[in-house]
Amino acid sequence: MILARAAYLGAQRNGTVFWSSDILSTWDMLKRSIPAGLNFTATGMPYWDTDIAGFFSPQIPANYKAAHTPLVDPSDARDTVDNYEDYPELFVRWFEWGAFQPVMRAHGERKHNEVWAYGKQAEPILEKYLRLRYQLLPYTYSLAYRSYQTGAPFTRALFMDFPNDPNVANIPDEYMFGPALLVAPVSEQGATHRSVYLPAGCDWYDYWTNERLNGGQTITADAPIDTIPLFVRAGSVIPLGSAVLSAQQKQDIASVRIYPGADATFTLFSDDGNTYAYEKGVRSITTLHWDEATHQFRHEGAAAWTATDKSIVEIVGR
Repeated sequence: MILARAAYLGAQRNGTVFWSSDILSTWDMLKRSIPAGLNFTATGMPYWDTDIAGFFSPQIPANYKAAHTPLVDPSDARDTVDNYEDYPELFVRWFEWGAFQPVMRAHGERKHNEVWAYGKQAEPILEKYLRLRYQLLPYTYSLAYRSYQTGAPFTRALFMDFPNDPNVANIPDEYMFGPALLVAPVSEQGATHRSVYLPAGCDWYDYWTNERLNGGQTITADAPIDTIPLFVRAGSVIPLGSAVLSAQQKQDIASVRIYPGADATFTLFSDDGNTYAYEKGVRSITTLHWDEATHQFRHEGAAAWTATDKSIVEIVGR
């Protein structure tokens, strides 16, 4: 695997993972990084990520005060953040966004960089999104297979999935993560709400509450510090994995969530995770399908779980 900070025409031939270079750890850089990543993946290179919370520490004056009261208490993280009092909040918001990038990677010019290094208030939030990242591995790994087959990026500006909705043409800070998830990162210090446009042509579910919402409208989404606004397109199938501490551990399918509203098909992919044996057919492919007219779920291909479908399949809204 090649991890590179620069790209050029033809670089997509090399299967390279790119990152946004050694950027400053500031709120402005977080805000600018979101459209930068969407522009990058729109070129046909699907693997792009950032140093979570930036790389270079900015020069912080001794009398520095955040623009708003920090949403994460920095008092027990001074050894990491010094007098950059809103940096734990910035790290949390960037980490939440990082959970929905092709590669999730915390890295930077800091004395400490572990999830427990940003204070007791930050740690459970970071743990929440780290566990969610592992829970979503069956979905994310299947997106990697889709990219391998088609070149389709994981993260896509909304115009790529909703070309018939003119309202999405220039939205810089929302995107699709695969076919199902709409992600709306929070990039303003002190913010606990943000405006989110839900594209027309389908309904949407709030991932956290399962509330069903009409598409084609702008809503004000709740975004307390432990919540990134996250929505699921109606007519989606999302496989979720069991709790694991490492991708080297065997992960079972814990549940398959159906979000009704339209027919849905998802190709679930698995392999040994270590070798190129998948190129020789050593892999597991299961097609998951939801039929909206009959409200029936079926799966074809390799057996992806041993439990009964009734214990695995969850139809949201029922």
